[in-house]
Amino acid sequence: LASYLTYLIGEVGHIQDNVFYAQQQVEGIEVEVAFVYTDDVESEEMTFANNIYTPDGGMHLTGFRSALTRTLNDYARKENFLKESDDNLTGDDVREGLVAALSVKLKEPQFEGQTKARLGNPEARTAVETAVGGTLLEFLER
Repeated sequence: LASYLTYLIGEVGHIQDNVFYAQQQVEGIEVEVAFVYTDDVESEEMTFANNIYTPDGGMHLTGFRSALTRTLNDYARKENFLKESDDNLTGDDVREGLVAALSVKLKEPQFEGQTKARLGNPEARTAVETAVGGTLLEFLER
């Protein structure tokens, strides 16, 4: 996924030197995620479930967004980038300029609709939150 992401952003300026990449198995669900921040104001999130593109996201995307927002807020408070009186960063704040690719592989995917555009498995959300939250915090603390 990391090389795919690098290919997708091409010549777009990016803020990070390295693409964040994590691959982890959580409760039988394989989670793979790569992301980088660009100098664009728009965000782009591509999601896959069992190698099927899910253009409308689903529970795995919800888990990714939740873990990203929570982890960045926790880190910002811990490092005093955000003071006690400051509001938390919103999901829109942390996704500005984000280009991400997220893939989950699970035994019994439950897609919503005939087009398989959205993943409905709630356990995918939990697995992604666990995988992304832990590895992102380690990445930030390096």
